[in-house]
Amino acid sequence: MSQAAKLLRFMAIYGPGRTIFKAAGRMRLPIALPSLPRRRDDIGIVGCGQFAYATIGYFLRREFGRCVRSCYDVDAAAQASLARALSVPGRPASFEQQLDDAGLKTLYIASNHASHADYASLALQRGIDVYVEKPIAVRHDQLVALLRTARSRRARMWAGYNRPFASAILTLRRQMPIDPTGGFTLQCFVSGHRIAPDHWYRRPEEGTRICGNVGHWLDLMVHVLAWRGLPDRLDISLTWADEREPDDNLGINIASDRGDLVSVVLSSRNEPFEGINETICVQHGETTCKIDDFRRLVLWRGAQRLRRRYWPKDVGHRLAILQPFQNRVVRDWHEVELSTLLMLHIAEMVRVRRRQSFFSFQDSWATLRHDIEIP
Repeated sequence: MSQAAKLLRFMAIYGPGRTIFKAAGRMRLPIALPSLPRRRDDIGIVGCGQFAYATIGYFLRREFGRCVRSCYDVDAAAQASLARALSVPGRPASFEQQLDDAGLKTLYIASNHASHADYASLALQRGIDVYVEKPIAVRHDQLVALLRTARSRRARMWAGYNRPFASAILTLRRQMPIDPTGGFTLQCFVSGHRIAPDHWYRRPEEGTRICGNVGHWLDLMVHVLAWRGLPDRLDISLTWADEREPDDNLGINIASDRGDLVSVVLSSRNEPFEGINETICVQHGETTCKIDDFRRLVLWRGAQRLRRRYWPKDVGHRLAILQPFQNRVVRDWHEVELSTLLMLHIAEMVRVRRRQSFFSFQDSWATLRHDIEIP
């Protein structure tokens, strides 16, 4: 299919404005993208890849106009192209130089995964608020250091787990009565990007695709179960199609001590033409819900049926990215801490090829809190 046809398909899914940003980000066009007049000038970006360009950049520019005062990337070409597209005046030669800017108040971190925690800790130490794209850490010691810094500083921190902010998830929360003693069944089937063997996601230090991708749906699981109250003990089993790539074409099954059943399947046997596609099904109490790629929702409650369509496609990026500047939807930060602990546990299972394990939120949190309090 031609690139023109793909452009039209994306416009039908994401709308013309977002599609222009996505296309410009892929081609790195040497032009400044359209924007509203400048409404603020205190935001920085570290990591100038496609996500920073086409998602963070798009929603910030749409909300505040030419609001990014500086951007930094270890790749000078990526830094220059994002700065040109978003009319960014500051192009520091190092991350330390970016932090030295007294006018920088909020920093968006969208660099490679292994660098997120270190960048966030350094910014928090300078009193700069940080928005950390997922994952917030790829190792336990990173998570300890980051949370220790966050607790000792007045600066604020948010995470880039966007699914809890999606319109379909917000609709589900409003429409589904919670049974305090009932279990949840949650199934996520994800058709993900094919990743080449030499892609940076494959580097051992980056935390596998569990940290890079699957963490999104583990975090969504924690968020949904928290509506009733989280379980403690999880029985986790993993199945993968290829022993050489246990973090790809992977199934994760989780049963909890409160009767919950969760299944996450990541499949990447072909490159999805329209990008990541996901089907999410939830059953709890009298409610059954199916979310089709965050474009359609059907919810049944007894004889009642609710249908919703979402255009442009809404995976929650807008409300997630604007967390530092709005309080319309407030996320409990402790959910992010707990989902990160679960993600790191499953990433370790993948690394050592362990197919079955038990996990306790209470025990893992107690260990983390102990490590944070004792340097």
